[in-house]
Amino acid sequence: MATIIQVMAQILVSANYGDCIAGTLTAYDYILTFKQERDLIWKAKWTPVKALFLFIRYSVILDMIGFFYIEFGQQATNMSCTVVMDMALANVCMVYLCAGTVISLRTWAIWERNRICGVIIAVAWSASVILAIYLTVCVIQGVSAFGLGDVAGFAGCGAAYTPESLSAALKSYIALATYEGLIFLMTVIRGIGCLFQPYSLTFVLYRDAFLASTCLLTLTIVVAVLSAMNSDVFLLPFLVSLAFYSIAPCRIILNLRDSTSSLDRWDLSTTSQTHFNNPSEVPLRRLDGAAEHAA
Repeated sequence: MATIIQVMAQILVSANYGDCIAGTLTAYDYILTFKQERDLIWKAKWTPVKALFLFIRYSVILDMIGFFYIEFGQQATNMSCTVVMDMALANVCMVYLCAGTVISLRTWAIWERNRICGVIIAVAWSASVILAIYLTVCVIQGVSAFGLGDVAGFAGCGAAYTPESLSAALKSYIALATYEGLIFLMTVIRGIGCLFQPYSLTFVLYRDAFLASTCLLTLTIVVAVLSAMNSDVFLLPFLVSLAFYSIAPCRIILNLRDSTSSLDRWDLSTTSQTHFNNPSEVPLRRLDGAAEHAA
């Protein structure tokens, strides 16, 4: 039977790998998209979507710094670890909700702002917000940090969970997976026809929404399953999923802005100004023929 030190070492190895992989993915994507961000975000006027982009992009970087401190901080104390851990968990919840907002808007966009679709997405998103905030508070209340150096000579600090906090965490992942499943289903149902229109703005919307939904749904299910199993490697996919919850919505916003210069304040336009040497605004449903003709 594994000793408590061996179990702790396995958890730490998983967390360390997760930190390194997630941090590398975040940094690599930031480098790749920095020029787009500078041109399409920094130089653009302030809108709710711009605020969402900047929050998702840079709050996740702060989260990564916090998790690195928790895992590798040589001078970590019980108090500092608890403060950093609570702030990181609260911020993770906000990142998930903001990312969900972007994904929801993209899903609504590929349904051409259909009213019924909008109501379904709004109800699902509202329910996920309420559950996420409530369950995150339950997790924070039931988790505490302790210095690993005092226990086994490791750097950083560990987390002690109550059964209630573990149950709340599992419920939050199940709720998130359910929401992502709904978004994925709506994306697939609506977007199949866009596969045959590769030059259209609708194709850009669908492609990004489909890739993001597929990736996030898969990672969320993996995290939920490992959480239910109380797996020692749970932290690795959790941290990787956090990186993708930053990368996916930011890529969606950048790609959409790169494809059109006619956007409303939520980056949801029924008209678009394409980059196919056609300066006039064209209704979204007619972009296919216009783009192909110009190409």
